[in-house]
Amino acid sequence: MRIGIDLMGSDRSPALLFKAIEAAAEEYPEIDLVVFVTQAALDEILLQASARFPLRRAHLEFQVVSDVIEMHEEPLIAIRQKKNSSLALGIKFLRKRYLDGFVSPGNTGALIAGATLSLPLLPGIKRPALLATLPTEKGSVAIIDVGGNVSCKAYHLAQFAQLGVAYQRSCEGIEQPRVGLLNIGVESKKGTSEIRQAYLLLQAMAEREEMLFIGNVEGRDVFQGAVDVLVTDGFTGNVLLKTSEGVSSFILQQLQEPLREILPEQRSSILRYLQYQFDYEEYNGAIICGVDCVVVKCHGHSSPKGLLRGIQGAIRLVQNQFLHQIKQKLA
Repeated sequence: MRIGIDLMGSDRSPALLFKAIEAAAEEYPEIDLVVFVTQAALDEILLQASARFPLRRAHLEFQVVSDVIEMHEEPLIAIRQKKNSSLALGIKFLRKRYLDGFVSPGNTGALIAGATLSLPLLPGIKRPALLATLPTEKGSVAIIDVGGNVSCKAYHLAQFAQLGVAYQRSCEGIEQPRVGLLNIGVESKKGTSEIRQAYLLLQAMAEREEMLFIGNVEGRDVFQGAVDVLVTDGFTGNVLLKTSEGVSSFILQQLQEPLREILPEQRSSILRYLQYQFDYEEYNGAIICGVDCVVVKCHGHSSPKGLLRGIQGAIRLVQNQFLHQIKQKLA
């Protein structure tokens, strides 16, 4: 197995993020890791890493690039003009099947644009979407879309539901995932015209027993485990995702002071549990669902731990034959 990792274009330095590569190489000594970096970044990495990490050339490959797509750049223009960027080359290597999976914390729009333009789509899928999982009282919920498509037609949302169901069946073993449509109320007449039309499409799919659609879901019900798949457009989904990240960080910070009164051993145990439950970096990034390749998008502000989780997630998707399973579920 060969996994590509893009170290450029995020909010963190490549040398810092390389710690995730070191950890992944230790955890998966049998897997080839292909690292996309500029020459300047590689020089800094080798200078800092050589003292603490024995670079095993057989399982670690560096692909030196000349361009970097920055966070502020317009995605389509950047992906077309910077063909020798770490992000564009990673997608190219993926298309040529040199890589089994690709992980990037870089420009989300450019990653999705590049994947959409260069990679084959799954059968019947018109537009890829970002799928991320969040914890709830009853397990994890797959939210799709969380930033891939700012505006969507009703039929796009219906296809997102199919992708979410296929993901939960193949990755989480949920045979009949409950699907909900994120809305401002549970009534079928609520929401925009596209949301109302999507409701009718999903209802018809449920009547044909293609999925278990429970109707509209309000944001407050998501974390109670009301659904296994939450369908929304990328604008709303991204706001939901980042708001939940902010609330989680706020709760963790607010708990620090009260926990000081508890014995150190108990405090450490409680904080580890809360960190695992609420820290977004404990989760395996977002998957670009809808393309016939494994592409994982990590948070642009990911630490080495967050990038490592993304690498682990990509490896598990390949090992579990995610693409094969999801194509069977979509057939």
